[in-house]
Amino acid sequence: MMESFRHIYVRLCKDHHIDPQDCVLEKLKSLEVGSKSKAVLDLSTNSLTPKTCCVLGKALASDRTFVEIKFADCMMAEDAIKGLAQGLAYNTFCKKLDLKGNNIHAAGTEAIGKMLRQNKSLVSLCLEWNGMGMLDNSFAVFCEGLGSNTVLRALDLRNNQISHDSVSELAAALKRNVHLRALDLRWNNCGLLGGRALLEMLQSNKTISRLELAGNNVPTDISKSIETAVQNNADRQVIIDENLKRTQTMSQHIRELEQDKKLQVNELLTSLDNQQEIHRKSQRFSTEKIGNLQLALEERKGAFNSLAAKLSMAETELALSEQKVNEYNSSLNRLKVEMQELAANHVTEMRKEKEDRANEELKYLKEISETQDKNMQLQNKVEDLERKCRQQQEQIYDLKEQVTHLQSELTMKGSQYEERITQEKLRQKEAMRDFEQYKQKEMIHMKQESEDMEKILRDRISKLESQRLDMEEEISRLKSTNVSDKLNAEEQLQTLRHRLKSEEEQRHVQLEEKIRVLQTSRDELQSLTNQQVATISQLQHKNSNLQMEVDNLRRQMEELNQELAQKNNYTMAEVGKVKAELNKLQNKLDQERSVQSEMREKLATVDSQMSEQMLKHRRQMEEKEKEVVLLEEKLKGRELELVRLREEEAQRVQVLQSAILNYVGKQGTSSR
Repeated sequence: MMESFRHIYVRLCKDHHIDPQDCVLEKLKSLEVGSKSKAVLDLSTNSLTPKTCCVLGKALASDRTFVEIKFADCMMAEDAIKGLAQGLAYNTFCKKLDLKGNNIHAAGTEAIGKMLRQNKSLVSLCLEWNGMGMLDNSFAVFCEGLGSNTVLRALDLRNNQISHDSVSELAAALKRNVHLRALDLRWNNCGLLGGRALLEMLQSNKTISRLELAGNNVPTDISKSIETAVQNNADRQVIIDENLKRTQTMSQHIRELEQDKKLQVNELLTSLDNQQEIHRKSQRFSTEKIGNLQLALEERKGAFNSLAAKLSMAETELALSEQKVNEYNSSLNRLKVEMQELAANHVTEMRKEKEDRANEELKYLKEISETQDKNMQLQNKVEDLERKCRQQQEQIYDLKEQVTHLQSELTMKGSQYEERITQEKLRQKEAMRDFEQYKQKEMIHMKQESEDMEKILRDRISKLESQRLDMEEEISRLKSTNVSDKLNAEEQLQTLRHRLKSEEEQRHVQLEEKIRVLQTSRDELQSLTNQQVATISQLQHKNSNLQMEVDNLRRQMEELNQELAQKNNYTMAEVGKVKAELNKLQNKLDQERSVQSEMREKLATVDSQMSEQMLKHRRQMEEKEKEVVLLEEKLKGRELELVRLREEEAQRVQVLQSAILNYVGKQGTSSR
């Protein structure tokens, strides 16, 4: 077989004026040298030209040698994929095909879809590491071919860049395909919409018993529901297989019984035929003897007187023959009576069987009525469960409204805090303006008096220098206190930032893991966190402005110290005034810091309240989700019980039909 395939390949290459590739010939020769039972054509990791692939496709179209064909990691062109697909569309022997890592997209995807529409033998198809989902139109053609296929059982589509639109096309095709058992969609881009489409498909498709969706960004709740649906399909398939096995065993048992009954009837018929043949032979023998005797009597009538003794002997022989005839007639009569008794017994047995079957039919009808009553009760229970589900959904909507109400309250509180901050800014600006005006007036007055007092102040420079040193020490001390306050404020801001970031990250992770269905509420919470970050940035901006003001005040202090070196006691009084003003400013700064701390504490309390409310809502949602999952499991169990009851009723009907057919067949044989 391998040698014939190689000759076909070489002949087709000559017909198309192509040189056969060495890698293909070496592989075919190695298969010929190896075990003949191995029917696997493995051309993986070989660079095959499009013409070679077209020739291989034509050779494989009528091939009945290879059960499995592998073209993995060959990186074939679109023309090569088309040639192989056109040939494999008419192959009726290959069961497994591996096209992994061949960069299949566009025209290659359409060719594979057309091949699936025509092929009637492929059971497993591997298309891993390709780009079939890059173009939606070509993937739609592939899905149409998959929907019309009735043989394929396993399909591998890992790493094919399949989007949610393509997944919806695939789900629509799988609604029509009720033969596929395993589907691998790992590492694609299904997303939320694709997961919903697959979940909707699984509600109608009950044959897929294995579905892989890792790495598709599918929400956890949808993936869990898909897993439960697939598990239900697997359980249903196991039940169907067991029922098929049972029906097969029952049909075999019924066939064996029919064969045994046929053999018994044939044995009875053969015994009757043998008895009839014996009776016919005895009749023929007696008739022949009677004829011979009559001939002898006719011949010996003339010599009756002379042969009286012989006549008496003949009479005795006739008497003996008549006795034998009587014996034969009595035996025939006995056989007839026995046949009549057998027929009567058979008729009575048939009547008993009819009565038993009528009783069984009545029992089956009663059981059917009971099952119908049970079905009505189950339907009522299902309606009650649906009402409970609706009530729970209404409770969920109420909880959502409460969440929105709380979020609106938070936004109102944030706006109130912002208004307070703007009022405080305006107050600080007005105070700074008044201080600058007063400073300008004092500077003008000081310049006028300094010109008059320059002569008197020269004598007191030495005293003022000592006082200047003391003032510098006090100023350095004030600077150190300001720097320490600044560092403490920065550390508090950093701790607040880290805490807020950590809390936001925790909230984000928890929301991503548990409340993906409530995406709208998550967006609103993110907007609230952004507002909080904005308020924090505003506070930071305020702190920077205050630091700038402190720096300006420091510069003013340095200028005043320089002027103190040239001025007298009046300047000392002015320095005292400046110190008082600085103390006032520091008091204002302390007040602003206290206000900021109060704002931070309020923000912390609001955050804690929000976290507690979110935890309560999450717990309530988790409890409701658990209740919904339990109700769904109960509904699925009831559906499985209904399916099982229907299948048992169908099996009982089939058994009744087979019994009635056997009964009719027995009546026909008995009438014959």
